[in-house]
Amino acid sequence: MNRETQNLLLVLIGGAVLWTALDGNYQRYVKPGLFPFLIASGIGFVLLGGIAIVRDLRRGPEPDEHHHGSGRAQWALLAPATALLLIPPPALGAAAVTTSSPIQVAPTAAGQPELEAFPPLPNDPAPTVSLYDLVQRALFDSTHSLDGREVTITGFLVGMGADGQPRQPGGTVDLARMLITCCVADARYIYVHLSGRTEPFDDDSWLEVRGTVDPGSATRDHGKAPTFRVTDYHRIPAPARTYELPR
Repeated sequence: MNRETQNLLLVLIGGAVLWTALDGNYQRYVKPGLFPFLIASGIGFVLLGGIAIVRDLRRGPEPDEHHHGSGRAQWALLAPATALLLIPPPALGAAAVTTSSPIQVAPTAAGQPELEAFPPLPNDPAPTVSLYDLVQRALFDSTHSLDGREVTITGFLVGMGADGQPRQPGGTVDLARMLITCCVADARYIYVHLSGRTEPFDDDSWLEVRGTVDPGSATRDHGKAPTFRVTDYHRIPAPARTYELPR
């Protein structure tokens, strides 16, 4: 690869990082806390490439650059940066659930999880809680703050067939969220079993669901997933921030 291609590649990569950060698509790759680092790295790439281009223009071409490092193959290296600019990948969803592992919120061995007192829920009629917080409270909250309390959760459906019904007769339909600690490379999912939902939806349909947790259902389930009895729900667009962050 000749110097011109190297420098242009630096500028394109930096531009792609900046574009992805500024339009919000970076949240499909990494957690929100990394936003300033993406901006800094994108500016750094652009500056390095720009400075190198200006320096080479002032210096003029090296004698051997007229004969080496040319060809079409090196320009193919620009394709990933261009694709990142033009075709941002979709956020992980139901398909990723079938190929990744659930987050381990508690040991799966025999024995009860160690309990602790959680902060009280807000006084709203059905406060919104994250799926991660819901599962944590269902397993570990010594105050049993979820018992008989309506809450609101959001997530995407998993376990639906093409007809909008459970894939397996008698199978469960789950509401899930992907969790990331740093980026999508460490993505895991967390989920609850839905009970009482009747309207058919496809996999990856995003719902805002209101309901209650069956007391003790998380500890009885092998996967430590509570059963959520639905009292109301409606379909929503996928949120801008599709991933949850474990505390």
